[in-house]
Amino acid sequence: MSSVLGSEKYTGGTIRGHDVKTKRTDILKKEARAFACSVVKLSRKLRNEKESILAAQFLRSGTSIGANLAEGRNSQTRGDRLAKHFIALKEAGETLYWLELFSDLKIISPKSEFSSMLDDCEAIMSLLKEVISCDRAAKKREERRMETMKRLRRDSAQQEDGSDLDSRYLK
Repeated sequence: MSSVLGSEKYTGGTIRGHDVKTKRTDILKKEARAFACSVVKLSRKLRNEKESILAAQFLRSGTSIGANLAEGRNSQTRGDRLAKHFIALKEAGETLYWLELFSDLKIISPKSEFSSMLDDCEAIMSLLKEVISCDRAAKKREERRMETMKRLRRDSAQQEDGSDLDSRYLK
């Protein structure tokens, strides 16, 4: 994951066992869905152990990661997508908090089927940060391109009107 090529471009290596030519966003989608399934399973276990309040909070934040990514994929603007990715990152941070708490309270033992969820959540957060970084850079490039186009249109209109400085001096 060391080379950042853009959230919509192909990666330069393997990420958590995924093929080299898989897009970061596709990897993130698959990872978030698999993580959400684990969240639901752990949440059910917590409810069975009479930890329903913790289970509800954990379930909301853990499944919200993938839901916000899905909303981001269908957003109308790059800014909307970036905002959804930031929300997903915040939800992943909250989910990581709950997982750390469960670990501290010995709800998740190191040998349980849920012990890898801490690493999975951190990996999702890392990938989200990469995608956000690429989206920010792309948004800035798009804004610069739009400004350049506006300036070119304005300059072209001024030349047609004869209102630029050179044509005023030539009259």
